[in-house]
Amino acid sequence: MLRISSAVTRLLSVCVVCAVSMAGCALSRTDVKSLRDPTAAGIQFDPPIDTTISALNAIPPRCGPTGNHRVRDEEQRVYRIEGTVIRAKRERDHDIHVVLADATNPKDHVIVESDDPDFGKNVASPYRDRLAAARRMTEALVGPPPAEAFDDLKGTTVRVTGVGFFDVNHFQKGRSRSCIELHPILTIERLDAIPTRQIRNGGFAVNSIEDDRLVSAQLLEHRAVPDAARSLIPRAALPTW
Repeated sequence: MLRISSAVTRLLSVCVVCAVSMAGCALSRTDVKSLRDPTAAGIQFDPPIDTTISALNAIPPRCGPTGNHRVRDEEQRVYRIEGTVIRAKRERDHDIHVVLADATNPKDHVIVESDDPDFGKNVASPYRDRLAAARRMTEALVGPPPAEAFDDLKGTTVRVTGVGFFDVNHFQKGRSRSCIELHPILTIERLDAIPTRQIRNGGFAVNSIEDDRLVSAQLLEHRAVPDAARSLIPRAALPTW
C-alpha cells in the first residue's frame, strides 16, 4: 500500500511540475516574443506606426494572463518611438531589457526588449534574421556582456522600432500602464547630438550641431551665414534670405 501511495505521490508531483512549466511558458509567451507564433505572419511590419510612449500608456490595458498567441490588434503592429533610457539589464532568458521614459512626460515608461536569436527555440523563428540584426544594434548600443548594469547608457535618447506585445503584470519595473511593450525590438539607434564645436570664420562663431532638428540661435541672428558654416547646417534649416 505504501509503495502504491509513493508511486501516486511521485506521479502527482511530476504532473504538477509539468503543469507549472507549461503555465510558465504560456504566461511568458515565448513564441510571441520571438515571432514564432502562427499569427506572426499577420504582423504589419511596414510602415511602422510613429507614436509616443505616453500614447502607448494610454491605450486600454491588457495586463492579465494571456496564451501563447496574439490577443489584440496592437500585437500585429510595429511601432516607432523615441525615449530616454532609465534602466537596462540582461535577463536570464538572454533578453536585453531596456526601460524608456517619454521625453515630454517622463513619468510614462515603456519596456523594450531584444531577443537573443541564438537562444533556445529562437533559432527556429521565421524572423530570426530580423532578430539577429536587431540584436547586433542593441549590443552595439549597450556594450558586450557580462555587464549586468548599463549605467553609462542612462540618460541616452534612443529611437526604437518594435512589435507591440502585452506582458502579464508581474510588478516589473518600468512597465507601461497598459502593459504593452515593444518586444521584440526590430531597430534601435542613439539620437543624442554630438556636443557642439565652435568654428571661426572671419571672427563669426557658429555652432555645429549634428541633430538636424536643432539650429543655432546665433545663426538666426545674422543674415550673413558663412560658407564654412552653411555646409554644416541642414538645408531645410537654413534661412531663406
